[in-house]
Amino acid sequence: MVDAKYQEYVKSNLNSFAKQIIALASQRSVSARKEGVEECAVLVEKMLSEIGATTKVLKQEGVAPLVYGEVKSTKSKKTVLFYNHYDVQPEEPLELWKSPPFKPEIRDGRIYGRGVSDDKGELVSRLKLVESYLKTSGEPPCNIKFCFEGEEETGSVHLEEYISKNSELFKADAVVWEFGTVDLQDRPKVILGVKGMIYLEFVLSSLSQDAHSSYAAALPSAPWRLVRMLNLLKDENERVLVPGWYDGVETLSEDEVGVLQKMPFEGEEFKKTYGAKEFVGKMTADVAKKALVQRPTGNIAGIWAGYTGPGSKTVLPKEIHAKMDFRLVPNQDPADLWKKMRKYIDDKGFSDVEMQLESMEPAARTSYKDPFAQAAIRAASKVYGKEPVVELSSPGTGPLYIFTRTYGMPSVDIGVSAEDSAIHAPNENLRLDLLHKGILWIAETVEQFAN
Repeated sequence: MVDAKYQEYVKSNLNSFAKQIIALASQRSVSARKEGVEECAVLVEKMLSEIGATTKVLKQEGVAPLVYGEVKSTKSKKTVLFYNHYDVQPEEPLELWKSPPFKPEIRDGRIYGRGVSDDKGELVSRLKLVESYLKTSGEPPCNIKFCFEGEEETGSVHLEEYISKNSELFKADAVVWEFGTVDLQDRPKVILGVKGMIYLEFVLSSLSQDAHSSYAAALPSAPWRLVRMLNLLKDENERVLVPGWYDGVETLSEDEVGVLQKMPFEGEEFKKTYGAKEFVGKMTADVAKKALVQRPTGNIAGIWAGYTGPGSKTVLPKEIHAKMDFRLVPNQDPADLWKKMRKYIDDKGFSDVEMQLESMEPAARTSYKDPFAQAAIRAASKVYGKEPVVELSSPGTGPLYIFTRTYGMPSVDIGVSAEDSAIHAPNENLRLDLLHKGILWIAETVEQFAN
């Protein structure tokens, strides 16, 4: 276990750490609107410098800066990289917040504000983890690198370019990913991967201008046409119908099935959280658990056309838009699937439907047998006094593949948040007790790996 002096420093400085999270979360950095991102990068670089890290700010024209930091150690030749992001999701809908999203406040043992969990609280926890080593023993247990980007919430579109142009900077032996949680029973979760994703927008225009709805008797309807096309993308069993979509998708190994079976999943609680009466396709909880790890998806994230305000307006819309995300599993190549989808849509007679790519990234996964994964599992047991939940993959997505493929790094997703942190939603929050325990958990993981 990390030594008593380190533990005491973390405990006694917890209020100071919380103030740092509040300071960072007070700075807007909504990447979807390019709002405050540059200013936030300056603040992040300043916070890195203040803990004693060597820093470098990488820039490209019109792109959010990538903030790099490094703290060297004589104790081990190994290097652990911390990846986090300083951009946040938009704060809307504002009327559902109980306090202003960019004026964080502490209530009932939690910090409330946009980004306090995803991902500024996690980012600050990594800084304070290293600061605690520097203050108590003069150096961390191994070399530490920081990679803080400002475009994660918009698909990390330029991260791979930043990394490839500065490949030596980001070489490491392992990476602690951006975010980690305890489950609803306060069991720490060790997450070993992420799904991939294609995020796109379909656009279809049938007229040069909106028309009176009475003309629908003679003029084409863009909304009806796109709805018919969308209906061709999935069947009633949730299977994507694009030919070749599942080529290369492998079944879980016997060992992976064993890990999945041990993973607790409170199906009824999960449905209750989101107000769902049943799982899609009336699947069982066991099937739902496996689907979250290993099933590709095709989700309509948003669809709009015509008049959507109060009252009535009889209009035949000139165009329709639909945003979709397709979650992918290992061995699905998003670039290849993009081409297959375009061909499928064309072959079905919808070549007039425009496909606009927002982002794409493949899945990534680390073996639970990897020494770094095992270090995180052992560390969780020590700090929390209970066996952790091991998840083969998050159902979500992130640019993890850039590190696992480029450098062959193992990765673990561990951190300081809770499952009910309301990330991406109003009243996002961070539990202060988990900030404390989470820092100790990550520190213990790094120590075990370094030794």
